Amino acid sequence: MSTVIGFLGAGRMASAMINCLMDKGFDIRVWNRSPEKLAALVARGATACASPAETVEGCDHVISFMADDTASREVWLGDNGALEAIAPGTIAIECSTLSYGFVRELADIMQAQNIPYIDAPVTAVPEQVARGETVFLIGAELAVLERARPVLEAVATKIIHFGPAGSGTVYKLMNNLIGAVHIAAVAEMVAVAQKAGLDSEQVARTFVEGALASGPARMTVSGMVSGNHHEGIHFTTGLRAKDAGYAMQLAQDLQQAVPVGSAACSVFEHATEAGLGDLAQSAIIEILRQAPR
Repeated sequence: MSTVIGFLGAGRMASAMINCLMDKGFDIRVWNRSPEKLAALVARGATACASPAETVEGCDHVISFMADDTASREVWLGDNGALEAIAPGTIAIECSTLSYGFVRELADIMQAQNIPYIDAPVTAVPEQVARGETVFLIGAELAVLERARPVLEAVATKIIHFGPAGSGTVYKLMNNLIGAVHIAAVAEMVAVAQKAGLDSEQVARTFVEGALASGPARMTVSGMVSGNHHEGIHFTTGLRAKDAGYAMQLAQDLQQAVPVGSAACSVFEHATEAGLGDLAQSAIIEILRQAPR
């Protein structure tokens, strides 16, 4: 009998994972806030559901991909939420990048309902997920992780266990804050180079081929040079601002100073407030260009 997996959300990352799992023979039930986006998945054999509660019926595992705490709280704990109908013992896998505080709250609620919970944010882009190259950053009891391992391994190249629930989120938030730092620094380099009259394409090419080019920087420098922040979006400015904000809250709760991260977070927050949140992360260069001389 095939393993049944319920998906809460069908955005770019979730859809890529659903397609990969269906390729491996898993049965998929899926809900999405905008149901019209489910057509392609249904055409491949997924079952569309009318609510998170309906989605989890008969599932062995439930995987959530939500944008933020508010959305995750709604699908798990809201009206017709997943926890109204999920059967005890069903493994809940939260792949969303959420605040540490909410992840711990959700873990406690799940434990009270006898729902094994895995804090499992991922680091990958949709194309990697679709190829089965997801990297899972895990916070969970080891016994729970072992139960879920066959599902995770079906779409993963790495499963990294950091400790109890919340541990994966700690790493993911600080990792994404580093990404914000790298992207903001590259935006400064491009802005300065352009004002100094350097050839933008040469600047981008030299940087990408150099030793300091990180993954996030490589993905964004071409957009900074071209000014095209609308195409090929892997991650938006708004989502990076959200993740950086959660990282800052974590650091504040731990009473740990993170001045470099704070500066990068401010740039992304400013860009989002300026209406650039739905654009690619390269759009933060527009904020730097507007900065007072």
